[in-house]
Amino acid sequence: MKKNTAPQSLPPGYRLIPVKTFYLEMRSNPETEPIAMPEGCEVERWEKPEVKEYKKIFSAVGGEWGWSGRLILREKKLQKIIWAKTTENYRLRSSEQVAGFAELDRSVPGQVEIVYFGLIPAFIGCGLGRFFLDWTMRKAWEGDARRVWLHTCQFDHPGALAVYRRAGFVVVDEKIETHPYSEEFIRKVDAVDN
Repeated sequence: MKKNTAPQSLPPGYRLIPVKTFYLEMRSNPETEPIAMPEGCEVERWEKPEVKEYKKIFSAVGGEWGWSGRLILREKKLQKIIWAKTTENYRLRSSEQVAGFAELDRSVPGQVEIVYFGLIPAFIGCGLGRFFLDWTMRKAWEGDARRVWLHTCQFDHPGALAVYRRAGFVVVDEKIETHPYSEEFIRKVDAVDN
């Protein structure tokens, strides 16, 4: 499994909390017809993203779900990860606006991790997610992949786990892990739970 990339000490405004995490995988490339690209869309390879722009899109996609893993890294460490030869970033555009992004990690031979995948909330429910997940899975299977995997957690979009299962992923593990979240996000979750 992927190493925890959280720094040893968290920046102000973040703390570690227990989170139920689900690990899903595919062990064979599904033999299905590709989902047609919606009109006005394109997927582009995002070569060596500028860190500030990467964080902006990362926050736009994951802010509502508390994504913080990349935000709390030092700039040089983040750049090293997203510029690595084994990392692939892709942006989904709809009518020339960035609608989402996907990040693949090919650092383990024969395996591809879909590290991050998602849409900017304004584009959820517009018919783009199913296409983009299908496109991302097909891209992950290119080359010598024998396993494609990802993880999600209890704080992700409420439909995420079901979407991944419908796409053909199987839950292979679930556990309570400790992950960093912003105090603001934790307050939001606490308000919903109470």
